[in-house]
Amino acid sequence: MDDVRSRCPILPDEIISDEILARLPAKSVIGYRRLSRAWAATLSSDDFIDCYHALHGGRPKIFRLQDESHGDVDEEAKSCAPPPMGVAVTADWFPRCVTVFWEETPAHVPTHPSLAATLCRGLVLLELVPTGIHFVCNPSTRQTRALPEGRTTGCRCTSELYHKYASLGLGYDARARRHKVVRVYYRGSDNEGRPASIGCEVYAVDSAAGSWRPVSSTPAGWVEPCRPSVFAQGHVYWLGYRKHDRRRGYLRRQEKMMIVCFSMSQETFGTVSPPAAMDDEALRKRCLTELGGELCLFSGGSPGHEHRYDVWLLHSTTWDLYCRIEAGMASPEVNMVMRSRRNIYDIDTLPLAIIDNGARVLLARNNFPEDIWAYTPLTCTGDIEKLLDLNSVVDRRNRLLEVAVYEENIASPGRQLPRDIVLTSSLSTQALSLVLRLLPERTLRRLMCVCRSWCTMIAIHLWLVRWTASRIQGWLE
Repeated sequence: MDDVRSRCPILPDEIISDEILARLPAKSVIGYRRLSRAWAATLSSDDFIDCYHALHGGRPKIFRLQDESHGDVDEEAKSCAPPPMGVAVTADWFPRCVTVFWEETPAHVPTHPSLAATLCRGLVLLELVPTGIHFVCNPSTRQTRALPEGRTTGCRCTSELYHKYASLGLGYDARARRHKVVRVYYRGSDNEGRPASIGCEVYAVDSAAGSWRPVSSTPAGWVEPCRPSVFAQGHVYWLGYRKHDRRRGYLRRQEKMMIVCFSMSQETFGTVSPPAAMDDEALRKRCLTELGGELCLFSGGSPGHEHRYDVWLLHSTTWDLYCRIEAGMASPEVNMVMRSRRNIYDIDTLPLAIIDNGARVLLARNNFPEDIWAYTPLTCTGDIEKLLDLNSVVDRRNRLLEVAVYEENIASPGRQLPRDIVLTSSLSTQALSLVLRLLPERTLRRLMCVCRSWCTMIAIHLWLVRWTASRIQGWLE
């Protein structure tokens, strides 16, 4: 026995954690946390999480956002798919939620996930449409956490969505070594089309507080609510504008475009100057994303250059042109991929990630993608290769909505919620419940539009009223 021990010495804990366990898939690491308290403390420490991110960061994988969770159509085609294709996020990932709609919503409208913020050290921010509830999600471990309700924007109907809304961003504070979610909300506009009231609050992911914290700093105008926010270089970025033209009705023209940034460590807002010679009209046809850990500004077609697409990367404070895609002069395959399905000025194809040490760029359609392409900008005409036909790995009963990038990471989005919503009963909640019981049902339905907590409370109260009435009616019969 002594000879065996001398030939097989015990490995140090540092070697086991940093050299062996840190190279395993994220699901395996999460499982090993249950073996003992010592392993749980080691594998959950900030140092181990940073070590894991250093080994697995920068290796992009693709996850799909679908409306259903039926099986894949072709197992043989799926086995031939490249390694980045592996995770399908559907509504089944999330717990059943009770929410409220400002307008009547058809009962047959299914819930589906939508990307609200791009990848940030293993976590992404998803919105469960049409409930309006946001979730912090780790696609590699399938862990999700619903964000608490923030301050209301006052929106009551669709016509107010343009100036009464909230936009969220997900980032990482390197000083505190913690993920944060920043929420910017608006309450109306003035006569010149500028925000009448702006507010900002921050939520620390996986913290003991579990609530939003107000921030004094606010942006210099509106931030774009319909496009995902981007995290890069310690900041969250949005495309924004200082005002809109109120004379154009609901579809209002955005004026004085800008790039809004929020520092995760200092919790202050600022602006980033666009590349030189880029005016409002040119910036209006751009999209923000993240490539190789840097902010990317991707341009669409412009008058006189309808088939030119530029990829700009922000290095510190300087914009560099990473590549230019001349779809009109490139091969027919490049022209087919880059050409919009609606009109020549829309951005329909977006870069997903940089692979092969910066030699190629992954491209995919923004909505309802069908293929994933790899573009090589170093060649004269720009070669392009189809990496994956998404129709071959997605069941026909599933509607593929979006594709996005994730990476192996063990970052925790917070405590896993149960499958059912539980309503806590504090003293104020009990007092409010007593008052609501004295109101008629018509008034209660209007009060369901106040906030999500009231909606849950009133919905349970109405169910109890109907259940009690049915039981009394049964006894009388």
